[in-house]
Amino acid sequence: MFTWRHFVWLGICAIIATCLILVYSKRRPPLTKVLNTAIIVSILSETVKVFSVIIFVPSSSGDSFTPYMPLNHLPLHFCSIQILFILFVRFTSNAKWRENLLAFMYPTCAGGAVSALLMPSIFTTSTPVEKAFVSPMCYQFFLFHTMLFVLAVIIVKSGEVKWKAVHLRNSLILIYVMGFISLYINSVFASPTYKDGELVSVDFVTNYFFTYKNPINLKLTAIWQWYIYLLILIAFTGIMVVLMYLPLIIKSKKKTASPEEKRS
Repeated sequence: MFTWRHFVWLGICAIIATCLILVYSKRRPPLTKVLNTAIIVSILSETVKVFSVIIFVPSSSGDSFTPYMPLNHLPLHFCSIQILFILFVRFTSNAKWRENLLAFMYPTCAGGAVSALLMPSIFTTSTPVEKAFVSPMCYQFFLFHTMLFVLAVIIVKSGEVKWKAVHLRNSLILIYVMGFISLYINSVFASPTYKDGELVSVDFVTNYFFTYKNPINLKLTAIWQWYIYLLILIAFTGIMVVLMYLPLIIKSKKKTASPEEKRS
């Protein structure tokens, strides 16, 4: 992270994102076509990821071998879950659910993608930074998150969401609910070690939604430190989502204001 290779990848992603947004602004294809492309990119991304990280490991007896994918690569990260949301908004016929979910995807795709690109966990979990340009996982990681960011911008530019304060409220509730559920998931997928019936250590924590460990690897050694980190994470997330929504809500209110309100 924050090596010259990382900065080169950030530059590549910025160029790709800028070009795609400019092309969209000029041609204005329907959002349905954009979502179709996002689905294709998502399928290719997950395919590359699965076959890049899956390993063949022996059983404890050594008699057999089994393909295995480390649990931290399951599609349960915030950005990976967006694939399900993309599929839903593409194929649902419920206009209200579609608009609400598109409104939710805007801050979470943009915020999640930018956070992932700035702090690529791939360099600390699966791929050495020295292989940044030869590993398929790096291409999958950076290009997939670039796609999510572009999709977030297009959702705003498409005009298919009439931005309201209720979207902000619902998005915050859903984000916090998903974050709370991640506490269960991270514990379920962790590997605890017991000695004489007492828990002595935990290894291989998945850290979905970064609710267990901070993304900058600051060591937390006491539960109160984790509580403070969690409060900071909650507050930071809330502030960023509010800041992303406010300009859109204000602009939408101005557009829908009556002529009498505009003259007053």
